[in-house]
Amino acid sequence: MDDKKLVDLLEVFLTVQVSKELPRQGFLYSGFKRNEADSVAAHSYSVTLFAYLLARELKEEGFDVDPERVLKIAMVHDLGETITGDIGTYAKELARGVFDKVEVEAFSLLTRNLNVRDEFREYFEEYIKLSTPEAAIVKFADALDAFVQGFNTRNATLEDLTKTVGTIAKRKIKDPKLHALFTKAVYLISEKKVTLYKGHLPGADGSQEML
Repeated sequence: MDDKKLVDLLEVFLTVQVSKELPRQGFLYSGFKRNEADSVAAHSYSVTLFAYLLARELKEEGFDVDPERVLKIAMVHDLGETITGDIGTYAKELARGVFDKVEVEAFSLLTRNLNVRDEFREYFEEYIKLSTPEAAIVKFADALDAFVQGFNTRNATLEDLTKTVGTIAKRKIKDPKLHALFTKAVYLISEKKVTLYKGHLPGADGSQEML
């Protein structure tokens, strides 16, 4: 690899570091403190992991989906925010689609010197348009992660969280099977029928409540 190519890669790598410190603005608009809002980087990691695992399981059940494509879409779905910063859902709605163009431009600017720039842009635009089952699964994970972050925050109002995330899911997750699965996931989490793994703790058996 020549020096120029290494510099191009490092430029992206160093820019992505910014996402570790970028707060998710939607939480701040909802009255959360800065230390209660997660970062874009933390959000992106959990979305990517869950979206891929979900896609693998759905494929095993006969759902027509490409888990590897889901992984790639999830990996880049918030990449543009390293330049634009995170903008809350309601602020984006006020912009009436204008911000989508800003995100695409920022994404293109960041990836301009990469060999994969066209491929990455395809994934990014696919997510924005929610034009495929793969993009819908990433949106599923994206919305669920937002719900869980709020649910795990002290003083959060469960009714408001459920209503807000439910409204977003209704508009964004059009596939009936995915929408039903999302609703069930929110129910299981909100009713505490499933929690984080605790089997490594003294006296815990690691089992979840039977459904």
